[in-house]
Amino acid sequence: MSTVSAATAVPREALRDLLARQRAFAAQRGLPTVRQRRRTLQRLAEYLDAPVNKERLVAALQQDLRKHHVETISSELAIVLSHIRHVRAELRRWAEPERVAVPLSQTGIRSYVYKEPKGNALIIAPWNYPLNLALVPLVYALAAGCTAVVKPSEMTPATADFIADLAAELFPPEEVQVVTGDGETAAFLTTLPFNHIHFTGSSAIGKKVMAAAAPNLASVTLELGGKSPVVIDETVNLRKSAESTIWAKCFNAGQTCVAPDYLLVHERIAKDYVAELGHAITKFYGTDVRASPDLARIVNERHFDRLAGLLEDAVSNGATIAHGGATDRHEKFVAPTIITGISTGMKIMQEEIFGPLLPVLTYRSLEEATAIINAQPKALSFYVQSKRQQTVRELLATTSSGSLMVNEYILVAGNPRLPFGGVNNSGIGRGGGRHGFMEFTNERAVMERKFLDLAM
Repeated sequence: MSTVSAATAVPREALRDLLARQRAFAAQRGLPTVRQRRRTLQRLAEYLDAPVNKERLVAALQQDLRKHHVETISSELAIVLSHIRHVRAELRRWAEPERVAVPLSQTGIRSYVYKEPKGNALIIAPWNYPLNLALVPLVYALAAGCTAVVKPSEMTPATADFIADLAAELFPPEEVQVVTGDGETAAFLTTLPFNHIHFTGSSAIGKKVMAAAAPNLASVTLELGGKSPVVIDETVNLRKSAESTIWAKCFNAGQTCVAPDYLLVHERIAKDYVAELGHAITKFYGTDVRASPDLARIVNERHFDRLAGLLEDAVSNGATIAHGGATDRHEKFVAPTIITGISTGMKIMQEEIFGPLLPVLTYRSLEEATAIINAQPKALSFYVQSKRQQTVRELLATTSSGSLMVNEYILVAGNPRLPFGGVNNSGIGRGGGRHGFMEFTNERAVMERKFLDLAM
């Protein structure tokens, strides 16, 4: 059985014992060969690609988030499979020792960088993409040769059960084990002496994870979030840009770490652009948005209340709902909502929204837009909608973020050849491709004297 529940009689002792058993297993097994690691990843891909498991995954995410099956396949399953394919193709090259040059004073010595697993990894996954953000880090941990404990979110229990069953079928618990439980279980796990902790979630919890890891000097990968801005200048095609923006904002009901958080629209086109945003919402979700099967729901009442509070605060402080605004706590439904008349002092501009509320601010000059962006902590992603290369170059030179996308949204997370991660408040470390492999890998310096003993 590859699931340890927080409801066990002595969960903390069980978790300490689990880590001890994984440490013993790793020491006894040694470094698995590249062929063994590639075979492990292939078994994982075959499990996920089996029709019966696809159907169960779609049902789980429909239950947890009312996700449309197209969203589940494209943003959960397809991304995991693409990372597995990429890793299997490149792993031999990543894993082989690298010979490096030596200075003249070390003639006769050969020097290498040897790739070894960091050891025992803890992966704490969030609820918004509960399969993707649990299994993609696991793919890289297995590629590096680590053992792993995976803690899925308790907010998406059906998907957590799916991941637990997957682990139970494919792995001995000493290699990969899923631990279910609440936030206290996750917090306790971070205090155990894992060699590496990979956490995806909010910046506030990321700080707690880093603090918990510090006494053990465990390395961390923190994939966080923040307020990802969009600068839209007067050169864009209004309809195409607005439709692209609404698609990205409302995908998974806005519960995406790289979702556009707020818009900075040039004042010359602001009125027309807001109108096109409204047209796009109607085009995608119809006049009765609540009845549309294409819009996911907010994960739980607590997050619904937070979003409703942000909307209420904005309106009470002078903002205007230009489109949408409907909410239903019983259904955990928040309609795609365009909000104008926004000021930077409102609560909606003080925290990551993580929902389908879209504040629209205007600007006259790029310097004004840049000042608003740079007053916020550095974002996970930054978006520019423009046909003017000078605009792109200037914003690249005057801002900082984990990624920047021009005339496109959110797809950066789906390319395993790009480094994915944030800066400071939006994250530490990088995932994706070789970068993800190296997060779970220790680069060990190796020197070997071959001839010409220079002891004197």
